[in-house]
Amino acid sequence: MKELRHTHRSVQPPLIMLVQSESKVPMLQRIGVLVTALVAVGLSVLQATGVLGLTPAEFAEAGASTVRAASYAFAIWGVIYAGLLVYGVYQLVPGWASDAAVRRFGWPSAISMFAIGLWLVAAGADWRWTTVVLIALAAASLIRSLASPLDDMNRRDVLFVVTPLALLAGWLTIAAGLNAITVLTAEGLVSAEAATWWALGGVAGSVAVTLVVFMRGQVLAYPIPVIWGLVAVFVAERGDRPEVAWFAILGALLIGMALMRPTTGLVPRASAPSASRHGTDAASDTP
Repeated sequence: MKELRHTHRSVQPPLIMLVQSESKVPMLQRIGVLVTALVAVGLSVLQATGVLGLTPAEFAEAGASTVRAASYAFAIWGVIYAGLLVYGVYQLVPGWASDAAVRRFGWPSAISMFAIGLWLVAAGADWRWTTVVLIALAAASLIRSLASPLDDMNRRDVLFVVTPLALLAGWLTIAAGLNAITVLTAEGLVSAEAATWWALGGVAGSVAVTLVVFMRGQVLAYPIPVIWGLVAVFVAERGDRPEVAWFAILGALLIGMALMRPTTGLVPRASAPSASRHGTDAASDTP
């Protein structure tokens, strides 16, 4: 009877057994990443259809008089969400993502994606100050992981892990500033006389954070959404606030100049890790 009980406890699903044998990253973490990606994407669909209350455009309408981005810019969420789903599946399948990549980005990405989902709920309910906290948390969780070189990442991990998360982090970097100013304006804390200065400050803050993170981590995908957003600010504000519009273009040019430096981009600077140092990570470097 004891032998039967022991045999029953040792039986595990094949997928879990394979992951445990090849990876030191807990399966719970990998599943959590995929679940939070699905939650973020699912809630975005619900908010877009009005099920959660206000749509993103309706939420921003009350505070959009200080600074705004052209509506086309938000189409980037389609690319971001698709990348997050690819990332969620990629890091879950045994032998695809290296332990180094999953350890570095796993929980930070899960926190960020879960915060995005909560932001959608808060925005739908018009919980303004809650959205400020949640989008800042979502951005900070990923920025911390991106603000150092990716020398321990192989090419495939950079493409399927780093790039989707860097695109998300870049967009959140500029969106967090715009969201904060939108809420301040909606709450009546930004006067008409000071609106231009608030807008300039929001743009400057986003550009400064982008430059610092990019110069430290050298991830090409990170500043691209910021440039995209700054150009959208120019398009939206060139008629009403030309100072803000041209300042946004100046910020985009500064970031573009920084991109001329050698970067990690979609290919890591370091050579493929050796098996003696990274164990199974070396095996995952092959296409």
